[in-house]
Amino acid sequence: MTTPIAGHEGLKYLRTIRSAENDDTIKVDVYSILVAFGVTCPARAQAIKKLLCCGQRGKGDERADLGGAIAAINRAIELCDSSP
Repeated sequence: MTTPIAGHEGLKYLRTIRSAENDDTIKVDVYSILVAFGVTCPARAQAIKKLLCCGQRGKGDERADLGGAIAAINRAIELCDSSP
C-alpha cells in the first residue's frame, strides 16, 4: 500500500479518472499511470509526464513542454539503441 499524496507539488499531477468498466471514479497521479503501464525508462517517463500535463506543470508553456517531450523521446531512442 502506498501513502496518499498530500501537501506537496505532486498534487499538480493528481487527476480524477473514470473506470473503463463502470461509473466509478478514482484519483490517480501520472506516476501511478507510469507504474500501471510498466514504464521503466526514465526518458520515456519524462516524455509521458510532459505530454500528459503539457503546459500545466508551471514549468513552461505548452510549446516548451512539447519540445521537452521530443528531447526526452530522442533520449529514450538513444537508450534503446545502446541497450544490449
